[in-house]
Amino acid sequence: MILAFIITFCVIMLDQIVKNWIVASLDLHQSMPGVTHLFDFYHIRNEGASWGILAGQRWLFILLTLAVVVYIIHLLIKHQRERKLFYVAYGLLLGGAVGNLIDRIRLGYVIDMFRLQFMEFPIFNVADVALTLGVVCLLGVLFLEKEKEVR
Repeated sequence: MILAFIITFCVIMLDQIVKNWIVASLDLHQSMPGVTHLFDFYHIRNEGASWGILAGQRWLFILLTLAVVVYIIHLLIKHQRERKLFYVAYGLLLGGAVGNLIDRIRLGYVIDMFRLQFMEFPIFNVADVALTLGVVCLLGVLFLEKEKEVR
C-alpha cells in the first residue's frame, strides 16, 4: 500500500511544480514550444472539466473529487495484498485527483498547459495524465483478473 502513497506524492509534487513553472514562465493564453509536432505549452485556466464542461461548478468538482479520494483510499485499504498494478493505478488516480483538487481549492480553477499539436484535444496537465494512466492500469488489472478467472 505504501507504493500507492509514494506514487500519489510524486504525482502531486510533479503536477504542482509544472503548474507553478507555467504560471511563472507564461502569461495567460501565451504559448511556448514543447516537443515539435507533439505538443506545446499553452497556459490556460480551466474552471470546468474537459473542454470546459460544467465551467463555474467549482464546489461540485471539489465535492466530487473529495468523494473520489475517500473512495480510492477505501479501495486501497480493501485491496491490500493485491497485484502491485492495483497500487500503481490507485496511486496515479489519487495523485491526479488531489493535484487538480489543490488548484480548485487554492485558485478556483485548474491550471492546464499541454496542448497537442497533431489533433484537436482539450489542453491538459500532469494530474490529467496521471488520471488517464491510472484508468489504463486499472483496466489492465481488471483484464488480468478476468483472464485468471477464465483459466
